[in-house]
Amino acid sequence: MSRVLTPILICLGLSVALLVGSLWGEAGAAAPRPSRISASPILVEGYAEALCRRPADRETVWWDGQSFDRDKVAADLGETQEGRSVAEARGLYPTVLRRTTRADDCGRIREWIDRRLSLSDAARDLAASPEGRRVAVVRQLFVDEFGRDPLDWDEGALRRWVDSPYTGAEIASRLRAQRPLVGVHYFTWYRMRNGAWGNDVTPVPGEAPHPAMGQYASDEAGVMRTHIGQMAALGIDFVIVHINSQSPASWTNARTLFRLLPGSGLEAAVLLDGLNTESRASKAMWVAQAREEFSRRPGYLSVYGQPLIMVFSAPLDFTTPGVVLRNVYWNDRYDPGANTFNKDLRLYPTDWPFWARSPQPLVNGIVPVIPGYIDTQLGRTRTMEHPRETGKLYRDQWRRALSLHPEFILIYSWNEYFERTAIEPTDTWGDAYLRSTACFVAHAHRGTTGDCS
Repeated sequence: MSRVLTPILICLGLSVALLVGSLWGEAGAAAPRPSRISASPILVEGYAEALCRRPADRETVWWDGQSFDRDKVAADLGETQEGRSVAEARGLYPTVLRRTTRADDCGRIREWIDRRLSLSDAARDLAASPEGRRVAVVRQLFVDEFGRDPLDWDEGALRRWVDSPYTGAEIASRLRAQRPLVGVHYFTWYRMRNGAWGNDVTPVPGEAPHPAMGQYASDEAGVMRTHIGQMAALGIDFVIVHINSQSPASWTNARTLFRLLPGSGLEAAVLLDGLNTESRASKAMWVAQAREEFSRRPGYLSVYGQPLIMVFSAPLDFTTPGVVLRNVYWNDRYDPGANTFNKDLRLYPTDWPFWARSPQPLVNGIVPVIPGYIDTQLGRTRTMEHPRETGKLYRDQWRRALSLHPEFILIYSWNEYFERTAIEPTDTWGDAYLRSTACFVAHAHRGTTGDCS
């Protein structure tokens, strides 16, 4: 039996070796020698994904004798030396151009492989391309105008300007004219329950400040109308309306707020909470529901030409067409390479910070601002306390935010009493935070800085 199997195995090994090819694949594989055998769309897609080329005739014949799907084709080819070379070449694009590869990049990738360029030479070739030179120009404009490098921390903004139709001079002018939009987190979950004021799960700690208007019910239109008027008077640009996805009452309260918005000068966008343990399909369903429910209402906030929808602490492993999606979360550190919220430690362009200790980072165009933070009365395993120091923390965070020239400044919060981050008038500080906020918002819109003591 062994004498029979040995020549068969030798022939099989030679066939596989011919199929896999050398380190850089076949010459001219970006436009391989004309195929006389028609390959299935699944096979073509698998080869394009893994090798950036079409299958040769002998490869088509070999695969047609197997059971396969696109994922198997791409996975098997990805394990070959040629597949690894293509993957390494694709990896140059996020490093050099700060974007992932597209289908039309395959021609350049195959050219590198066919010419047997080293990775360092391929990187230099990519950097010298028109797109590579434009990335370098826009990056330098950020340094010149703002004194900060957008790499790693603000790559979404970098790529938006790279992909824009504007010249370098026009981009510089627009960066100089950029003024941050100011948003504030707003909660509609308060009501009296069993003699305690809070949401449906937790009462507000008795030691926490209480609203100057009294312990209100968030579903009252008069309460919302008062809040909208106060926020508009401060010059705030938009309200981030937190919705508990599983709570019908929360959706109803959000509808009330949007009904009251027109004529106030405020815009609003929704943030969906309670999705962090949901499946991809479930998250996509809730976001689609929010889009259909709110995005066409008067006063809904659009950014980059599409309505903004945020989720809270729920990785964006799904897509929803027609919206700009952002994942808002708190983390010890947002640093690229040290961001433990994401398993690969990366900072994604769709990540937005909820709040941060001083001095706050600029994360994807966002700088968060808090007046203070205390959660020691909530029974959590890990607690934190950042005292207000009679407004000093708020002033320090605002000055830091203004100095970074962000696209957005997000205040946490208008009325979050559990973690004691509210700025609305209370029985403890009166309207001191309203006056301070109005001053800082005016600086933001003018592009100036100031103390606002």
